[in-house]
Amino acid sequence: MADIFVAGETLVDFVPDSGATLREVDGYTHRPGGAPANVAVGLARLGSPPAFWTRLGDDSFGEFLAETLAAEGIPETHVERVDGKTTLAVVSPPGAAGPRFGFYGSRDVTFGFDPESVPTDALTAEGTAESTERPTDPPWVHLGGVALTHPGGRAATRELLSAATAAGRPVSFDVNYRSDLVPDGAEAAVSTAVREAVAESDVVLCSDEDVAAAGLSTNDGVELARDLIEFGPHTAVVTTGDEGALAVSSNAAPWGAATVRHGGFAVEAVDATGAGDAFTAGLLSRLAGAQASEDGDEEPLREALAFGNATAALSVGSVGGMGSVPARDEVRAFLAERE
Repeated sequence: MADIFVAGETLVDFVPDSGATLREVDGYTHRPGGAPANVAVGLARLGSPPAFWTRLGDDSFGEFLAETLAAEGIPETHVERVDGKTTLAVVSPPGAAGPRFGFYGSRDVTFGFDPESVPTDALTAEGTAESTERPTDPPWVHLGGVALTHPGGRAATRELLSAATAAGRPVSFDVNYRSDLVPDGAEAAVSTAVREAVAESDVVLCSDEDVAAAGLSTNDGVELARDLIEFGPHTAVVTTGDEGALAVSSNAAPWGAATVRHGGFAVEAVDATGAGDAFTAGLLSRLAGAQASEDGDEEPLREALAFGNATAALSVGSVGGMGSVPARDEVRAFLAERE
């Protein structure tokens, strides 16, 4: 069975070669990407292959992405193929001014999820079990915030969250706010949708930039995490760049009330694209198995932060978001060596 159900976009990243600005770049290399897709593949590489609901265009880039997901062990059960062009994300050179990503292509194809197509059967134990030899638990559900920039994505996300809540399963939500994808006049609708998703989640992940852009909080660090918990989740995880990550949880969390920090690892970075997604995959691969831990034991949360930071540290050693996520044994060896 799949322990985790991931939903969200899959797209193509155009990663720049040498050049200080977009005008000076010599060329680009296309790589598979999209935050939820990176998380899904990261989980598979870390030994927890998820179910993944996503949409791919019927063009050559869509075929490229379909082949990539299949090669990474992602089941095609919930991978939809639709008419239209795949969204392309042009990555800016490190240090360049302006947004990190520029998006091109059909937003309807990649982000226009159909709320009537939400695979609710995958959110039940019966829908995910591959064998009747042992009882199964409903899967953890993870989704990202970029789909909320599209009306269809917003409606589908609401439907997915309602189904997850009705089934009583844990939900994690990555804010991942991209202001350049929000159409003119839709700022209020998107911000409201982000707030609703945070409120209906158990675990929320973000950076302080995500939350500030979405209008959720102007604080940072522990105060930001506490602000997010006020919306409803029992745990808030905040990535802090070179300083690692921190998490704050309430008494409602399986690991009890806690404030945990992990300073990350000093490594030589080649490309930070997708490092946050690698962190999320590492974190979720540990938290999803920690739901049955003894109440009040913060060690699962502390271990998950360390594992997430180690996964992210290893991912920045090569170019590209999805392809740079390490295998579980690599992360374990890295942790054993560093700690």
